[in-house]
Amino acid sequence: MATTTAKKPCAKCSNGSAVTTCDGCQQSFCTRHFVEHRHELSQQMNNISQEHVLIRRDLSKETPKHPFFNRIDTWERESINKIQAAAETARADLRHLLDRTKNDLNLSVEKLTTELNSCQQSDDFTENDLKRWTEQLKELRKNLEIPSAISIVNEDDIESSIRLIRVYDKQQKQQVIQRPFTPVIRPVENRIHNIKDLICINNEKFGEIDGKANLSEDKLVVTCCLASILTQPIVYGTNRYSTGKHQVRFRIEKMGDLRLLFGIIRSLENISRSGQSQNNNNSLYGWWDLNEAIINGKVQTTKYRNIMTTGDELTLTLDCDSKQIQLQHHRTKRLAQVIIDLNKCPFPWKIVIRLQSAGDCVRILQ
Repeated sequence: MATTTAKKPCAKCSNGSAVTTCDGCQQSFCTRHFVEHRHELSQQMNNISQEHVLIRRDLSKETPKHPFFNRIDTWERESINKIQAAAETARADLRHLLDRTKNDLNLSVEKLTTELNSCQQSDDFTENDLKRWTEQLKELRKNLEIPSAISIVNEDDIESSIRLIRVYDKQQKQQVIQRPFTPVIRPVENRIHNIKDLICINNEKFGEIDGKANLSEDKLVVTCCLASILTQPIVYGTNRYSTGKHQVRFRIEKMGDLRLLFGIIRSLENISRSGQSQNNNNSLYGWWDLNEAIINGKVQTTKYRNIMTTGDELTLTLDCDSKQIQLQHHRTKRLAQVIIDLNKCPFPWKIVIRLQSAGDCVRILQ
């Protein structure tokens, strides 16, 4: 008995019988519509080829200018104009600062000249004087070659997205130079808005000594060896202070019957021993103990008794921005303060202490 197989209908006509199936779309077609289907595919292929040719042609043409180029060009012009104007002002300001620094150095040299001539004519000098003068000349030479009153810092100008280099007068905080780098975007949440609120705990150490004393423990401890009027040690710190607020904490490891001096002096000067009086040192500010302040090298007497003793801790605060120093005595919680006359004691400052009794010992706490 014969069997018949049902044929698939054509996808285009319901009456015809499919004779083949397209491998691409999986549809079945009769002979006529299969030819039409292939013709449609050929047309699509032609369209793709034409689009391909058009894209290749367009790629060979010059690329039209992107609108972002205009924004970049505008930023460039504005930045250049801003820098050129700032540079002209900067040159004049920098020359002014250098001239002022040179004038300050001239005053220091004249003062040293007077002292040298006087001591040389009277033949009144010792090895300690020679050492002190040598150190002063080194400091003068250093500040002549690289003025310490001028500093350079990097800052990010968030508003204009330009990184700036600024040169500051450390005394007046006057901007001198600004220069842009590549545009940057940085977060501002942790930016310090008021530098006066920032207190720096410094890694101060003892350095130069005029007199008989020993340094130990990586220059954090100074001990008086002899205590005659000519050998009472005057000890200076190594750091120089011109801007910001700085704190240095001391502990009196041992103290005799005589008082100690804590204070500052202009970095280019040392305490003069001539006449054995601080009255010759106009840039000296500080305290004998806590009961006698020293202002412009002169002792301001008071009725307070001696306070400091062995084991006491003190904090000397140098507030350059407010032009003042403070000395806090932690055991009694007393706080002494003096205002600095920058005409008498210009920046930079350095710390000075004086020991008077054999065995006196002071430590810098870090």
